[in-house]
Parts: sequence; C-alpha cells; structure tokens
Amino acid sequence: MALNEIQRRIRRSRQSERDLGKWLLEHDGEDPLWSKLASSTGRVGHYTNLQFDVVSMTYAGENKQVRIPVKWVGFWLQIIDVAKKHGKVPLLVIEPTNVNPGRRIPNWHVITEEHHQDLLAVREEYYAMAAKYEALLDGREDE
Repeated sequence: MALNEIQRRIRRSRQSERDLGKWLLEHDGEDPLWSKLASSTGRVGHYTNLQFDVVSMTYAGENKQVRIPVKWVGFWLQIIDVAKKHGKVPLLVIEPTNVNPGRRIPNWHVITEEHHQDLLAVREEYYAMAAKYEALLDGREDE
C-alpha cells in the first residue's frame, strides 16, 4: 500500500527523532532516570504530553524538519567557509529580536554536529579524569 504525503512526513519525522536520539545516546549517554520511558533510541516523542522528542544524560531534545529561510542557510554556509579558511570552528549566534515582553528568549548558538561531538567527548574525558582523581583522594584518606 502506497503511503500518502502525510504518512511519509510522519515516518520521516519519527526516523529523524530516532537518529537524533541514537546520536545523543552515543555521544552523551543514557539518562538512567528516563530508561523506563525512553525507547532504545532515546526517543520519548510518543509521549506527547512531554513536549520533546528525545532524552539523553544532558539533553531534552526537540527535533524539527523544517525549511530554513534561504537567508539563514546563507549565514550558516558563510561562517562555515570563513571559519574553515581561518582554521576556526564556526559559530552562528541568532539573537531573536521578536522578544516576548513576559519572557526573555535566549540567543541560539549554532555549532556543527562534529564540534558538538568533540565538546561532549572532552567533557566525558574530564569527568573520567575527575572520577580517577576523586578515587585517588579517597584512597589516600583510607591510609
């Protein structure tokens, strides 16, 4: 049976959520507090009252598949090219000007998936070193 356009979008959306969840679980780890609710891919989007798609140790993630304004794509591609040319990491900051008077909208810091992965790896190394140091100190206290 052929899928209609709505069914294709739903299927693509769910697969995109799964892909994000897998990525977060691989690079950030599973949050044991959510292990009973989250799927094996970290997806919690099937619980619509939660209002987010995936969960990991650090993140409550919302995944969107939307057309980005051409102007924004241009900004992103420009900073990627310029940063690469100068041996830097690209960062695009979007400062919303359509401010809600009752709530401050935080700036968006957009980084590449690769840089995000690197940051999570460095954090993991730091936590591992801190745990070793703490264990070493605990061992000294026992002497």
